[in-house]
Parts: sequence; C-alpha cells; structure tokens
Amino acid sequence: MNTKLEKYLCGRAALEYWQVPNLKGGLEPSDVAIPEEHVIFTDQTVYRPQGIILHTCRIKGAEKYTQDGVCTLPLVFLQMANEYSIHKLIFLGLQICSYQQSQRPLCSKKELASCAKELCGHRGRRKALRALRYIEEGSRSPMESYLYMFLRLPNALGGCGITTLQFNTRITTKKTGKLYYADLYVPSHKLIIEYDSRDFHNNEKSFSRDKIRATSLSAEGYQVVSVCFEQLAKIHHFETLALDIASRVGKKIRIRARKFFEGFTALMDLLLQGAKACRTRAQKVLFHEVPKFSGVRKVYDIYEIAWNKLHNYPKRSLLLTRAP
Repeated sequence: MNTKLEKYLCGRAALEYWQVPNLKGGLEPSDVAIPEEHVIFTDQTVYRPQGIILHTCRIKGAEKYTQDGVCTLPLVFLQMANEYSIHKLIFLGLQICSYQQSQRPLCSKKELASCAKELCGHRGRRKALRALRYIEEGSRSPMESYLYMFLRLPNALGGCGITTLQFNTRITTKKTGKLYYADLYVPSHKLIIEYDSRDFHNNEKSFSRDKIRATSLSAEGYQVVSVCFEQLAKIHHFETLALDIASRVGKKIRIRARKFFEGFTALMDLLLQGAKACRTRAQKVLFHEVPKFSGVRKVYDIYEIAWNKLHNYPKRSLLLTRAP
C-alpha cells in the first residue's frame, strides 16, 4: 500500500509566505514573481512534474520544522544558505530577527541556531552557522542592518570588525528620566550611532527633535554619531565615518585580509543594487572602489596577484605565498 507523501512550501516561496521584511527589493528583485517550490521529506526517488520546483530532503528530524504545509523559518534559513551568498544570508537573518513596523521578530536567533546545529548533513549548514555568528536581533529597518554589517562584519567579509555593537538599546537619562532607543550602541564607550532616514528626518520638526535628543544625551556623557545614506554609499565619506567611529571605541582599522576587497564590494552591491547579484570572483575589484584604511595598499597588491592567477588559470587551485 502506497503512502502519500506530503509536500511543503519551501525556499523563497516560504519566505514570501511568512512575510519576511524587505524580501522584495532587498533580497529578491522587487518586480519578480516568486515561483512556488516544495520539499518532500523522503529518501526515495520522486516524480517531478514539469514546471514544478520540487526538492527532496532525507535529513532526519527536518520534517518537524513545518507548520500548516509550509517550512518554518529556521529550516528555510538553512535552505537559503545553499542559495544566497554569505552577505545576503546575514542580511536575511537580520530581517528575520528584526522588529520592523513595531512587530515582534518572526523568529529568534536562538531558534535559527538550534535548527542549524540539529540538522547535521543539511546542505548549507556550515555557511548558515557562519552567518549566525554575525546575526543579532533588534534591527528596525533595512538601513540599520546595512550600517550594522558595514561596521560589525570582520575584515574578511568587508566590514570594520567593531564587535561590540548592539541594536536598539534602551537608554534612560538620569536627569530627565526620558527613554530613548539607540539604533546602534557600543556600551563600553557610551557611543550611540543613529541612522538618519530621508523619510523621517527631512522636516523641521524631526530635525529639532533630533537636535534636542542629541544634546540631552551628550549632557549625560553619551557620544552621538549621526549617519546618512551618502556616508555609506560614497567611499570617501564612509572611510571618514568608519575611522571616526573606530577612534571613538579605541579600535584601529588595519586591513590584513585579502578577501576584504571582495567582501566590501559585495556589501556595496547589496546596499546599492539590492536584489541584483553581487559581483563574483571573476570581476576584479579596483583600488578606488574600497576605502583607504591602513594596510589596504599592501594587501591590495597581494589580492591583485591572486586575482591574476585565478583569472588566467581558473581551473587551478589558488596558492598564495606570503608577502615579503
């Protein structure tokens, strides 16, 4: 007697079903129609009708991460780890764990990590666990997530390596007793980093409120740094911003990782191009496309040698000697 196998909505279709913030325009093109795709939990060979995207999964215990015929976000995060780049995967995790539109997160970081640790052998598991090291809960907008990634990610992923950042921390002033939320906060140095959105900070009332807020916090010993879109999108502005923030937290940005160049341009592509594909290793990163942090010139020479080897001999393994 044959037992009917249940199929479950998965992948991008499941992300759309759970209404993950900034899915279209951030992770997928805004005008794309996301096709349905399903997964069946079996180790048998199954018939795949033409025009239907159907996957099979033989990992024991994976079927419990489903609800009402749809894979839940912890399992979908693992599925997308096999599809997305590491930068898009981190951004996806930040959106899943975000508090956007005053709503609670769709899923917690703990739930994502628990699923990834449990389902040994699942495709993309290693990348998912790597991404989870840089995912935090509490982002309230996509721009806060981008700013966090630029500052928090390690040099090997194109970031500045400032590891003590927290999302939307509650701050109550002692003198006035007012409650504020810091977009990004470094508690050890009482540093507040605010992203000034064009939508909410472009009128006189908002401008006055922000100035009063900044003055009140400064009077209590907090450092307040405001960031606008141009400071992320323009290389020379970002360089000045990053060095200023790093000096305030007692960190020196010195680039030693050859992968910094690929990682930084991937971040810029994610910010400026949204859902369009980040550049691949087949496209060379030019020197003027990265900020001139300490060490960049020397490491760029190493990167250029490595890129030429990869470009000229794509089928060979990339072996680098250390710089003299």
